Amino acid sequence: MLLENSQDNWEIDLPENMKTLGLKISGGADSAIVCYMVAKYVTEERPDITIHPITAVASTKPFQQIFADKVLRKVESMTGIKFATHQYRTIDSSTVENYINQQADLVNDVYASQGLQKHFSGLTANPTVEDAPELYDGTHALPGSFGTNDMDRSKGLEKKDNTFRPLINVDKKGVAEHYIRLGVLEDIFPLTRSCEDDEVYTFEKHCEDCWFCRERQWGFGRLV
Repeated sequence: MLLENSQDNWEIDLPENMKTLGLKISGGADSAIVCYMVAKYVTEERPDITIHPITAVASTKPFQQIFADKVLRKVESMTGIKFATHQYRTIDSSTVENYINQQADLVNDVYASQGLQKHFSGLTANPTVEDAPELYDGTHALPGSFGTNDMDRSKGLEKKDNTFRPLINVDKKGVAEHYIRLGVLEDIFPLTRSCEDDEVYTFEKHCEDCWFCRERQWGFGRLV
């Protein structure tokens, strides 16, 4: 299955022996579209594959499991896929080191308990200063743990042995393009949350001011 994008295409064509896969899903727009892409591929071409959703619920972002579940249920209703039991755990995100290590521990535990062979990640490229100067205004810092511009980009398995990263060369405008091309912008995007404020309107709205809200507005031209 070829998923076209002006920034970077992704062709899903998994080996016949690959049948048990994980899917990291945060409740944000990036992992949500990967969730839909994978579900579409499985239902249309590889119904023998089982997908295990995994959510590392950051202690500073308690809403993640709530929004991830919303996306999973919607994608199930849209595609007919039946995901395996949602595996989630609250992790300490008070430091970058804890956040990274405890995410890895959760994923490794699911590998061990469910026999995963590989997993999908919704990691994306950050917009460049040239493309989005308004995001780099000196008052809204990009949290260091989320930066990907210094990473060796590879969608395949060469650099990241157990992870498919289909959006690693795609920024938020490219993510929006995937939603539009696949015709799911109105169905799935409003169910996602990017905001880092864990209190605003009891998760019902976006704060409109944090890095992730501003990046979402830049990429999609809207917040919901």
